[in-house]
Amino acid sequence: MIKIKKIVSGVLAENCYVVYDSESLQAVIIDPGEDGGKVIFELVKDKLKPEMIINTHGHYDHVLSDDQIRSEFNIPLAIHKHELEVLANSFKGASKLFVFPDTIRVPEIALEDNQEVKLTFTTFRVMHTPGHTKGSICLLFNDFLITGDTLFAGTIGRTDLTSGNYEDILNSLDKIKGLNPSLVIYPGHGSKTTLANELRHNPYLNNN
Repeated sequence: MIKIKKIVSGVLAENCYVVYDSESLQAVIIDPGEDGGKVIFELVKDKLKPEMIINTHGHYDHVLSDDQIRSEFNIPLAIHKHELEVLANSFKGASKLFVFPDTIRVPEIALEDNQEVKLTFTTFRVMHTPGHTKGSICLLFNDFLITGDTLFAGTIGRTDLTSGNYEDILNSLDKIKGLNPSLVIYPGHGSKTTLANELRHNPYLNNN
């Protein structure tokens, strides 16, 4: 059975998600955030075996512990191809705004829109959803969607940082609106929701 562990990380309360199989304990880490030690502790405590790290985008609050966790578990990092330069530039990744000058080693995997990624325990689809950044992605699993900072409960991600674009995020939301409304939404900050709920109550989804 596929399960999801949420680990809240850092001063911006970013949501790291560990998607894992309850039988094999194989896992994938999505947006490990700032608190690498906390994420590693939770993985070791539950005897989870991560296969990959995925970043939904390159802002520092989602990626700062990428290299620490890659080294700990000897696993690859994946990010959309348009987001590679953000990881390599602390200004574009917004880390300079918060006195975090770090950059991240080049990811092993550059993801494409609509790419199907097969892990040992599940498969998901990459949705390129630019707007918050030009390389932002959502990850579509069978019955849930991990949205990073594209879509939150009741609102959307900001578009005023480097490579953000309001028209782009509206187009990305149109793609999300066409998905199964029963999907559970796991955003990069805040509480989970459902697509059905956002279609009813989120002004950015029900008025554009």
